[in-house]
Amino acid sequence: MSEVSRPRRTQQERRAATVTKLVDATIAAIGEVGYQRSTVQEICGRAGLSAGAMFRQFDTRLDLIVRTAEEGFRRQIDGYRSTMEHLGAQDNALDTALRFLRAAQSSNLSHALREIFLAARSDTELCARIEPIAAAYYGEIVATLDRTGLLDDFPPNVREPIFFMMLHLFSGEAVVRGVYPRPDVDAAVLTLVEEMLAMYAARVAPPPED
Repeated sequence: MSEVSRPRRTQQERRAATVTKLVDATIAAIGEVGYQRSTVQEICGRAGLSAGAMFRQFDTRLDLIVRTAEEGFRRQIDGYRSTMEHLGAQDNALDTALRFLRAAQSSNLSHALREIFLAARSDTELCARIEPIAAAYYGEIVATLDRTGLLDDFPPNVREPIFFMMLHLFSGEAVVRGVYPRPDVDAAVLTLVEEMLAMYAARVAPPPED
């Protein structure tokens, strides 16, 4: 019985597969060994590709880093949307959202994006290129959060600050916990955060109508 031959991939499909390999390898490399040590050789070795194959897709390492940041943000948005869409079925939607945000900040993808952010602080070209990508990403997250109604108990002017406050809390926590794990404290922090948000929401709630 003869084998059924698979249709040959188009040049565009082959290019897309190569780019995906390079992006995946860049995320893994930066997340594990840091931005500076993620050289072209390190990335290509992880991708199983030659440096020449990489440079046929990207003119420079910086171009690959920017593409990686763009794809990393897209993947995070997809995961965020998927979680937010199912919040209505949860008994405690805020707790679910906070746990998701915390877990996402501890992923290798988030570690890689933080490394890129840190590098951009002293690399003006990198900063200029990823700033609009980051702005679009955070804008979409906040817009998605607004659509869920999760923070409707809070005044509109504090909803975005609440999101960033939680993001920065869990992002910083993920960095520290990589060196100093304290699951007991982390559990207490989540409880405290939820209680503080509940108390604040109660304080700013409009008075009941007569």
